[in-house]
Amino acid sequence: MPLMRVDVIKGHDEAYLKKLLDIAYEVQLATFGTPQGDRYQVLTQHEPFEMQILDTGLGIERSKDIVVFNLVSRPRTTKAKVAFYDQ
Repeated sequence: MPLMRVDVIKGHDEAYLKKLLDIAYEVQLATFGTPQGDRYQVLTQHEPFEMQILDTGLGIERSKDIVVFNLVSRPRTTKAKVAFYDQ
């Protein structure tokens, strides 16, 4: 039972947020092999100043569309974690 916490900046409509959670759930099922219906997701929306997600020298440009996933789960292999974030 992974607990998925998702943080975004306020301003997205309900359809976008639902799709984001649905896709994250489908990826969870495919990469972690969790049972269908094992869905525990908490979405939190923040004011822009509450999320300071800056470049750490990788040259990745940040935008208001940043999404931060935090998964609390039993230990997963590095391969499984990379597969999840690659999706």
